[in-house]
Amino acid sequence: MRAHLTAIVTVFSGIGLLAQTLAPAPSAVQHVTATAGANAARAPAGATISLWVDVTPKPAIHVYAPGATDYQIVTLVMTPQRGLTFGKAVYPVGTPIAFPGITERVPVYQKMFRITQPLTLARTVGAGQTLTTLTIAGAMNYQACDDRVCFPPASLPVKWTLEVP
Repeated sequence: MRAHLTAIVTVFSGIGLLAQTLAPAPSAVQHVTATAGANAARAPAGATISLWVDVTPKPAIHVYAPGATDYQIVTLVMTPQRGLTFGKAVYPVGTPIAFPGITERVPVYQKMFRITQPLTLARTVGAGQTLTTLTIAGAMNYQACDDRVCFPPASLPVKWTLEVP
């Protein structure tokens, strides 16, 4: 059974948390929407779960997929936190497209795609407590373009809430 976490995509207050994500400041204009989720809302200490971000570029917008060279690709950067080990994020294969004036085909995302982030909880998370609620934070960094212009790089903060019994 898949339990969806309450998706929270918000702008964090305070520069301290944002600086920890190694992300540029959030943009006032976002060219994508993002929904955070996980395969479990509760997980015991020592468990491995999957976090994800479903990203949807706005109409006529594309973002660069891994494999694009000389472009800022989409990256999910997780905020380090004691007791949490993040595996390597998994990105889907982008759709290669050609742009006017260049001969190469560049992988992009133009439709909804999912970034999956493995997370392992240390066996000591929540030790001695009956229930621990963890807030897990990160940022999705990207550069969006339309057919005529590329917009400045942007960052979209994301977070998840996980209960550890």
